[in-house]
Amino acid sequence: LDAAGQALAPKQPADAAPKSGALYGLSGAGPEGVKAVEELLVRFGPLAVLVGAAIEYDGTLILAGVVVHLGLIGFPTAVVVGGVGALLGDSVFFALGRHGGAAVGRWAAYARVASFVERLAARSGPWEIVLARFVYGTRFASMFFWGIRGLAWVRFAALDLVGGLLGALILVTLGFALSQSATAVLGEVERVEKRLLGGAVVAAAVVLGFNALGRRLRAARPPA
Repeated sequence: LDAAGQALAPKQPADAAPKSGALYGLSGAGPEGVKAVEELLVRFGPLAVLVGAAIEYDGTLILAGVVVHLGLIGFPTAVVVGGVGALLGDSVFFALGRHGGAAVGRWAAYARVASFVERLAARSGPWEIVLARFVYGTRFASMFFWGIRGLAWVRFAALDLVGGLLGALILVTLGFALSQSATAVLGEVERVEKRLLGGAVVAAAVVLGFNALGRRLRAARPPA
């Protein structure tokens, strides 16, 4: 209660504002969809990471790292849930390849990268599923490819989960690091702004002082 007996609003933690600024500062100029994903991650936590990783893996897990920095999700939770979400999404494309291989083989988008995926698979075997997580543009084509090849789902799931967890570890760490950098930058900007404000006040005081001194000297000067 204050002096007038009115209830005071609960105080926010001292570091809440900079951290929130870090979250939205990373994508404040981005599309509205990115802000919507951020809000879902903050509101629904691990469930949003699970669904988001199945649909949009990279962006969701980078934002999840930012939310981890806010303390709303644990780091291990974000990584594990992100890996499981990736497996769920990849399993859909694997099943499409398994049950609709002929139709998938005629898709222009698949045909453009199929030969590259086949070369990777020839060199590394089913471990190509793990590599596809880190080779841009080959992830979904790889899931189709192994579905068409008839790889056992249990083996596919084990390898895809390994790749999903490794990728999630890297992306969540990246998001966490970006959030820390953003917070540091925001703090430094605030300190610079205060220094500039202080300098402006000092400069204004000096100018006013010289003007006042000049007026007094002119007033004290005897008339010619």
